[in-house]
Formats: sequence, C-alpha cells, structure tokens
Amino acid sequence: MPTVAFTRKGFTQVVGNAFAGFGFSPEGPVTYEFPTEMFLTESDLSPIEAHIDSVIDGLTKWQPKMKRQASLAAKRITVEGKDYQDAVDKMNHLFLKNMWADGLPVLPPTEERVAWILTGTDRPRNSIIGEGKILPRGGVSTVEVLAIALAMAGGRPEYLPVLIASIEAITNPLTLHQNFQPTTNSGYPVVIVNGPITKQIRLNWSYGCLGPDPRFPAGASIGRAIRLLLQNVGGAIPGIGTMAIYGGPARYTNIVFAEDEAGVPKGWEPLNEERGFPRGTNTVTTQPVASTVNVLNASAMAETAEGQLINILRVSAHNMSTLNANYFHGPNYFGGSPGVLLIPRGVAKDLAAMGWSKQKVKNFLWENSKVPDTADLRGVLSAATKSMALPAEAAQIPMPITAKPENIMIAIAGGEQSGHNYWMQIGVAGRQPTSAGMELPKNWDDLIAQAREDLGPIPEV
Repeated sequence: MPTVAFTRKGFTQVVGNAFAGFGFSPEGPVTYEFPTEMFLTESDLSPIEAHIDSVIDGLTKWQPKMKRQASLAAKRITVEGKDYQDAVDKMNHLFLKNMWADGLPVLPPTEERVAWILTGTDRPRNSIIGEGKILPRGGVSTVEVLAIALAMAGGRPEYLPVLIASIEAITNPLTLHQNFQPTTNSGYPVVIVNGPITKQIRLNWSYGCLGPDPRFPAGASIGRAIRLLLQNVGGAIPGIGTMAIYGGPARYTNIVFAEDEAGVPKGWEPLNEERGFPRGTNTVTTQPVASTVNVLNASAMAETAEGQLINILRVSAHNMSTLNANYFHGPNYFGGSPGVLLIPRGVAKDLAAMGWSKQKVKNFLWENSKVPDTADLRGVLSAATKSMALPAEAAQIPMPITAKPENIMIAIAGGEQSGHNYWMQIGVAGRQPTSAGMELPKNWDDLIAQAREDLGPIPEV
C-alpha cells in the first residue's frame, strides 16, 4: 500500500524503527525529513510546499525494498585476549562499538553464564515473553534474550522470574511502551514488586529502596537488564531509537523495588491486592514516569499529630499538582494513573491509627492536588481541548490530575522513619498501570539456598 510518513530532523531512524517493529521494511516510506526549525513558533513552512512532489510520489509510486529474509539463528561471537581480563575489555569495546551496552561495563554473556541464568525458569529458552516484541524496533523477547540481558547486567537466576513478569507488564498493550520508548520525554518504567520473592531475592523495600545498596543488589541488576532490553531489543538508542532530550541517571537501572508489605497498616491493601491479586502472591506492577521528587514532612507547621500528617499529605499533593503537560495528552493519560506516591511505614501506620484509610488518603490527595486556576492553565486547557480531544472532566478548573482518586497509586516503602514521602510523576505513559504475576521454577528452593551460600544471610532491616 503506498504510504507517506512525515518526520522532523533526527526522527528518521525512529520512524524506521517503528516500521520495522510492525514488520515493514525499515527503509520505510519517509518522503522528507523536515528541518527542526520548521516546528518552531512562526516558522517558515515553505519546505512543505517545496517537497510536495515527493509526497505525491510517495502516495502513487512508492514500493517497499525487498530483502532476502535473514536467518533467525543468532551469530556466535568469539572474543580473544592475552588473558581473561584483556578478553573482557575487548568484549566491552566491541559491545560499545556495536551499541549493545549502556556506557557502563557489562559482564560477558557466555553460553555458560546464560545457561546458569536460565535455571531461574522452567520455560523453554525460545518461548515468547509478553506481547513478543519490544517496540519500536520490534525485536523478539524470548526467555533466552531476557537471560542474556540479565547476564550482562550481573544478575542471578533467581532474578529471572521478576524480569520475565516485568517485560510482560511493560509490553502489555495498555502500557503503550511504543510511546515512552521513542519520545523526546525522558521517561522510564517504575517496577514495584510484591510477594515473598522480594525478601528471597534481596529486593529492597526499606531504607534506600530505590538504590544503591550492596545488601540488596537485585533491583539494580533487574532494572539494568530491563534497560538493555529496551535498548538492544527495542532499539531505544539515544538520537536513533529514542529522542529523549535528557535521558537521566534513572534510565541506567530504571526504578525497581519492593513494597514493604510488613509495613502496610491493618485495613490497607498492598498494591498487588488492590490491583486484583490475592495477598501473598508474587507480582510486579509497572508505570512509566519521567520525574521524581522527595517530599519533606512540614511537621513544624502544625501543632497536632494529625495536623503534621495532613501537612505531609498536603505537601505531597502540592508536588503532584505541578503543571504537567502530559495530563493534557488526551483520555489515555487522564484516565490512568498520574504517578506513584511512596509513603514510609511510619507515616502509613500513623495515618491508619488516626482512622485514615488508604482510600481516604487518595481522596485527600486527589482533591488537594487539583491544578489551581491560572491564566497559564486556562490557555493550556483551551489549546489542549481543541487539539487533543480532552474529555470534559479533564477540562475543569481547578483541574484534577486524574479522572478519579482511585487512579492514584500508593506504595508503602522506605523504612520506618516518617520524615519524607516520594512522588514519581508520569511522563509519556500508557492507558493505565499494568501488572503481571510470576511463575517460579521447580528448583526454586535450591536457587535461594545457593544465593544464601554466595551472598550470606538475607539482611534483616
């Protein structure tokens, strides 16, 4: 079918990735790459008229370039050096030249190491995970591919069930990962893990849960493996497959942590139970975000204990109400979660003791995070309503940051202290957060026993 695609300078390879991800030739029917300056205010639009013939040719004459189908068998790579360290150095140089690494050294994904990682699942190595493709490039996500990424990231076999569930959730169509992958927004996935597996594999739920922590290495390795998969399989290489203007340190390992289920107050549901899973099951929940902020408890501004708690919720709501253009990108955003609020167990238990349910907290945050009436808000809403078909409930003033209080995600994490909350705000996100359960292999007890032998006793915090 004759096709025309329009893009601006720098996005040609992104468009090619997208076409390849849907099974078309990556050479693609891009008729013209318009200069970036053309997209500035009051810019010169003459390049469109000057290249109208190429548009017409694309709609009437374009034909895909046919290529012989490549072999599906992966080519084995051998790297030699004067000793092991020299070979590892040369391998890292080779990976950087081929854009297979993230800029930090990686471990060799040897056949032996990948085979060891694969002992973390009973699924065949060629079985497809999730939707099968990581977009926009559309590389196939098999169990073996995930194991290779985990091996490169320094992971262990007991991390594999979490990585598999994470990719299942990230590639869920509701996440729209093909949006947060190539965009100019510097987004990345947050992965929240629930269930007994969190302590078994040393995934942090307590102090410093967002990392780093040598006692709880799982989150860094799993998160880095996710990044390598998004880059190497999904094509999210800066300036080529992702146009994220800033990127950011969180993109190296994303954000992977556990909910502090022992710290969830009586009467409150853990995140996975709130999302429909039985209490005590191993699950992941993922949400793309683009920015985070530490929320200080303004306790000195209140005279009563409840007033102090209300203050930290009020300050949290204030941070949540920061004018975020992503709220205006149509019903996909307004109908989903505006982000994730982390509350430490001390704050959560005090709130519960004073009669605050989790739903009451969400109601308070929703009401107090409405974006106040300003000329800027009115201008943005006017433009967004015309161009993005915002639902009527999103165009209210003051404007709620999501359609209903239930959309606000709250997770308990961060230790026993009560001084701070932590807000993680959406970037280019999907229709709603997604979750996935896990399958543990038959040899699970043996894997955990080996981890204790390798790493010592599981830390008590």
